[in-house]
Amino acid sequence: MFKSIPSAIAAASICVVSSLLCMNQSWAQVSVQENSLAKSGAQTDFHITSRLVVLDVVVTDRKGNVVDRPLIREDFTVVENKQIQTIRNFEPPSAHSRHSTGSVIVHSAADLAKIGDSPVTILVLDELNSRFEDMSYSRQMMVKYLQSQPPVLKQPAVLMVATNATFQQLQDYTQDRDALIAIIKNHMPEFPRKLGNTGPGAVERVAQTLAALQQLAEASMGTPGRKSVIWVGNGFPSVDLVALDSAEVEKVEAAFRRITIRLLAARITMYTINPTPNGNATVSMETPDGLASAIDAAGESPFDKGAVSFADLAPLTGGIAYSGRNDLSHIIGDGIDKGLNYYTITYTPTSASEDQAAYRNIRVVMNDPNLVATTSRGYFPETDADLNPVLEKAMKEKQIVANLKLDISAALTTTIFYNGLEVSAVRSTPGTFLIHVGAKGIGWLDSSAGQHEEATVAAAWYDSRGKLISHVAAEEIFERRLDSEGAAFSLHFSLPIGVARLRFVVRDASNGRMGTFDMTKF
Repeated sequence: MFKSIPSAIAAASICVVSSLLCMNQSWAQVSVQENSLAKSGAQTDFHITSRLVVLDVVVTDRKGNVVDRPLIREDFTVVENKQIQTIRNFEPPSAHSRHSTGSVIVHSAADLAKIGDSPVTILVLDELNSRFEDMSYSRQMMVKYLQSQPPVLKQPAVLMVATNATFQQLQDYTQDRDALIAIIKNHMPEFPRKLGNTGPGAVERVAQTLAALQQLAEASMGTPGRKSVIWVGNGFPSVDLVALDSAEVEKVEAAFRRITIRLLAARITMYTINPTPNGNATVSMETPDGLASAIDAAGESPFDKGAVSFADLAPLTGGIAYSGRNDLSHIIGDGIDKGLNYYTITYTPTSASEDQAAYRNIRVVMNDPNLVATTSRGYFPETDADLNPVLEKAMKEKQIVANLKLDISAALTTTIFYNGLEVSAVRSTPGTFLIHVGAKGIGWLDSSAGQHEEATVAAAWYDSRGKLISHVAAEEIFERRLDSEGAAFSLHFSLPIGVARLRFVVRDASNGRMGTFDMTKF
């Protein structure tokens, strides 16, 4: 196992990833005001907030087949840290389904608003952590699965790829099966040059993978429905916590906890698929045999086993880790099907404890012993602090700045659309661009003069080959007016000759939500 973790990973993979993302120019214009970060009272949209827990639950039989007969609230019992919880709200799968029209409704992320809170699929090809031959097999099996589907997919899917240096979008959200097939067939993978390196290369792989997961969470925060991430690849190497000193363990756990929290906040469920065929094994999350077993569960932390691995993310988010299977196309479909059929359960925890180090273990037990409920294993009660920069009082200023740089640089150097904020931009005069942020998603802050939004506003411009030319960023404050719907900012910079694409990024300082906007005509 991988035993040496430097502070770059422990600090949520900031420094390594920032350099890999080619943002090696000066960030002098990005600053964080300590007094603004010390303010409190901001509202976050994290789905475990205000003492409210929301669970997406997939129900299967003992063989793992999705149960399609209708179930009711009384069929479920929720246990948190040995205490039975009262279910406040209950939604069956039909509440999340969208009536199929037989035609493509979603052509891009901008069309997701047309399907409300229906679920979506995020397909990821992991070329950073997978052998070259496994990449080829993965693409073949993904095409095989898609060819077995109708021309109009049941739910929109987006295709991502994690490479040696970047995390990029190959195909925007679409229901067009043939568009996805074409892009996969035409895609030429990179050779995984860091795969055999157990030193700095392994460190970078862990850092890049964590950063990619963070991007997924931040980019899809504005999509209300459940997102099933079908990650096809080996993932990063295991991290042995036993071999580290206590200070390193604390930092590593904080990084993994932060990533897990962000995935849960974005309502992401991970289905990880190791493409190396070695038999016929599936690693799924543990499920209790009955209510007594669930109540006896100790509420163990995900770090109790002394190591953390990529496969741990699946059960922590309510998904399944598949490994050693030689029917890859089938299990890709299995993960997607489970993302289509889920119940949503909401409850308020009976425990009032605010112990930030105590993991809240969750078990959902079916009254029918022949059925199995799969959902998130639990959460940390410090979720709001991890998501909300305003509440990160205990974090060192250097770490806060590093997190900000990572978020902005990751959003600027990708084509992935971020919808946590509704961002648009126009060129008003030569050298000046006006950026508008819709009211949805803004974390307004109170002040003596009223309300205002604090945000980091950035722009980057690229040539026709997609090469970064330059960028600019600044901290901005918008005072809320009675006649305003949202916020408005401005950036001043001159574009050189040869710019083909301009990308704007806005990051709300109070809740960390981000939005992007791309321009090709200036």
